[in-house]
Amino acid sequence: MATTPTTTVVSDAGNIDATLGQLTSELRRYVLHTRSVPKNFEEFIAKSGVQAPSPPPGKKYAIQKRAVVLVKR
Repeated sequence: MATTPTTTVVSDAGNIDATLGQLTSELRRYVLHTRSVPKNFEEFIAKSGVQAPSPPPGKKYAIQKRAVVLVKR
């Protein structure tokens, strides 16, 4: 039985550590559900239905060691 993908919106509460924690939780949920690890953050967002807030200026999201982190652009 196919399930309809749901959109999860990760809010930007002004605390980047909390945002990264929420994104990492969604990444882990995605990996458990699909049994696959995305190649990069962009693939994760495209396939998971997660809506992430914009990263801080000069930064971008990336996946490192099974966690979502910020890296320089």
